[in-house]
Amino acid sequence: HLIRIMPAKGAKMPPDSGTLAVIGGGVIGLSVARRAAQAGWSVRVHRSGQPGASWVAAGMLAPHSEGWPGEERLLQLGLESLRLWQDGFADGLPGRVITARESLTVAVDRADVADLHTVADWLSAQGHPVVWETSVRDVEPLLAQGIRHGFRAPTELAVDNRALLDGLSAACEGLGVAWDGPVAELNSVKADTVVIANGIDAPALWPGLPIRPV
Repeated sequence: HLIRIMPAKGAKMPPDSGTLAVIGGGVIGLSVARRAAQAGWSVRVHRSGQPGASWVAAGMLAPHSEGWPGEERLLQLGLESLRLWQDGFADGLPGRVITARESLTVAVDRADVADLHTVADWLSAQGHPVVWETSVRDVEPLLAQGIRHGFRAPTELAVDNRALLDGLSAACEGLGVAWDGPVAELNSVKADTVVIANGIDAPALWPGLPIRPV
C-alpha cells in the first residue's frame, strides 16, 4: 500500500486537527480516515466505488512467513503492523474481521526445507524465532502424507479483507466521514491536508512515483 501525506498548496500542517482529504477508499485510506475522525479532524474520503486491491487481498498478516534474509526493514514494518493489530486495531469494527490466529508454513520438497531453514535461522538471529516442526501432519492432519517439515508462527494473523473494508466503512460513517468521488488532479482538492492512498493510481496525481501492480 502507498500513503503519501502532504499539506495542501500554501497551507500549513495543522498540529492535531483540521480538514483532511483522503484519496483512496481501500484499507489504508479508510484506516487513516477513521483514525483522523477519531482525533477530531473533519474528513472527506474520495473513492471510486469500484473494488480495488484491498478487495482481492489475501488478508495475511504474516511478516515471519513472508520474510527473507536481506529484507530486514520490510520485516520490521510487518512486525509493527502485526503489533498494531494485536493491540486492538480492529476493536470496535462490526463483524468478524480476524479469521485465524497462528500460521503454519510447510515444505513440499528438500529445496523447500532448505529455504524454510534459511528463513527460520534468519528470523531467530533477528530475535523473532518461529517454532520448527518435523511432523507437521500432527499440527495439520489434512496435509499430504509426504509433507513433514515446516514452522509455526504463533503470533501471525489472518483477516477477512472484505469484512475489514465493510467494517472500516461503517466505522467512518459513524464518525461522520464524508464521501466523494475520485480525484483527477490534486489542485481540485480543498483541504488542509491531503493523504494519497489510491495505490496503483497514485502516479496520475503525483507523477514519477515508482509504483507497479503486483
